[in-house]
Order: sequence, then structure tokens, then C-alpha cells
Amino acid sequence: MNSTQPKQNLTAILIGIIILLLGILAYQWYSMNKLSNKNQVQQTEMMELQKVQAELDQDYQAALESLEEMRGSNTQLNSLIDSQKIELKAQKEKINGLIWNKKELDKARIELKTLNANAAKYLADIQQLKQENKILTDNNANLTMRIDEEVKAKEDVIQAKNSLATEKENLSKTNAALGSKVDMANAIKINFMEVKGYDVRDDGKLKEKSKAKDIELVRVCFLTETNMVTPAGQKTFYIRILNPQGETIAIEAQGSGVLTNKLDNSQVRYTTSGEITYKNEDTNACIDWTLTDKLIKGDYKIEMYNNGFLVGKGQFKLK
Repeated sequence: MNSTQPKQNLTAILIGIIILLLGILAYQWYSMNKLSNKNQVQQTEMMELQKVQAELDQDYQAALESLEEMRGSNTQLNSLIDSQKIELKAQKEKINGLIWNKKELDKARIELKTLNANAAKYLADIQQLKQENKILTDNNANLTMRIDEEVKAKEDVIQAKNSLATEKENLSKTNAALGSKVDMANAIKINFMEVKGYDVRDDGKLKEKSKAKDIELVRVCFLTETNMVTPAGQKTFYIRILNPQGETIAIEAQGSGVLTNKLDNSQVRYTTSGEITYKNEDTNACIDWTLTDKLIKGDYKIEMYNNGFLVGKGQFKLK
């Protein structure tokens, strides 16, 4: 038997084992190299994710700080800032989902740009609102100042009107007092008065009577003083006859009425009235009063008024 044959077989076996080992080593080297490349890619991707996350956190925090710097005492603006912060937070959470859940960095970067754009827009809107509020505040201040000035001017006008009203009232009182004095000065006083009763005959002639049952007409004759103050002309005298009970005899159908006593502004009923022609000298005149009813017995009083003042008194008695 040839001894070289086993040696050749062993060599072939060893060579096969070596080749197998080399194949295994080559495969392991290939697998390790492939795993290393995969790990490197994953590491690169992780770094990109972390970078985008860092940008997101940084931009989001900067936006919040910028919004907070805009906060002030205006309730409307503060409420707007709070709502904008809520919107930014929702947008940040959306970007977080794109980064870590879906690994969509391109979309995440687009959304990050949108977040920064929104933050800039929010700041611009708030800045514009602050400027508008400042303009409104300035306008309100000017308007308030104008209103205060107008109110003061109105108060000054009211005060001036009140002063004028007071002066007018005082002047009116003064004029009334002067007018009353003038009226009193113009009143024509009576120096003498005589009252007689008459019976009217069928032919119209008068016959003096002293009994109440016979009297149909009362005649009041008087003598005036000379008053140079009052102008000459027709003057009206009002006669008030009081019966024995102190009551004014008044019959409207016979010319009775009411006058104002200017001395005390009281209302005085009068019995009759009549006009005389006055010529700024002592004047004799008579005024007749025709009865419709019989008078009663007793003492009667007579008051005579001119120009609103009592200018004479008299009396007569009927049996």
C-alpha cells in the first residue's frame, strides 16, 4: 500500500478546513463591516434628529420669551399672548411627532420654519396692537382732556348763567320794587268822598233817599288830589262796597270783578268801576252803581282803588 495516499487526503482535508475557516472569517468581516456602516448611518440619523430637536427647543423657547416680553397691563393683549403660546405649543408637539415617531426630518424642518414664521407674525401682530393701543390711549387722553376742558367751560357757562340769572332776578326784584314805587307814585289819591243813595223816577230823575228799601242807585262822588307824576288822561277808579257784614257786594253782570292790590299782591273783589278825565289838578267826579237787589239796613264801607293801590276810604249808613 502506498503510504503517500493518507498524507494527501489529510492535506486535502486541512486545506478544505482552512478554506472553510477563511470563508467564515470573510463572512464575519463582511457582516461586521455592514453592521458598522449601519451603526454609523443610525448614529448620523440620531445626530440629525437631536440637532433638529435642539433647534426646535431653542426656537420654541425664544418665541415664548419674546412673547412674554410683550406682556403688559393690557388684558386683551395678555389674553392674545396666552392663546398664541398655546398655538405654538401645539405646533411644537406636532414637530416632535415628526422627529421621533415618523422620522420625517424634512417635514419637521418645514414645520419648524412655519413655527418661526408664526412666532414672528405673532410678535408683529402684538407690536402693531400695542402701537394701536398707544394711539388709542393717547387719543383717549386727548379726548379726556378736551372733555374736561369742555366740562369746565360748560360749568363756567352754567356759573355765568347762574350769576346772570341771579343778577336778573335781583334786577327784576329791583325793577319790580321800582315799578311798584312808580305805580304807587302814579296812583291818584282821594281827598274827599261822599256816598248817597237815590230813587230813580220814571222820567229818569234822581231823588235822594236814606232808607235801604227805597234806594235803586248808589252814587260815589269824590275829589282827587293833584298828582303831577301821573300823566293826564282817562283814569279808572275801582269802588269796593262792603255791606254791614263786611262782605263785598259784587255782581259780575253789573261790572264787578277782581283786581290785584300791588301793595301786597292780594286779590281784591270790587263792586264797580268808572273812568274820569284827569288833568293833573284837583278833580271832582262821580261814579254811579245801579242796584239789581235791595240793600239792607246798616253801616256800609267804601274803598276806592286806582292804579292797583288803595287811594281812599269812606262810609255811609242806610236806615
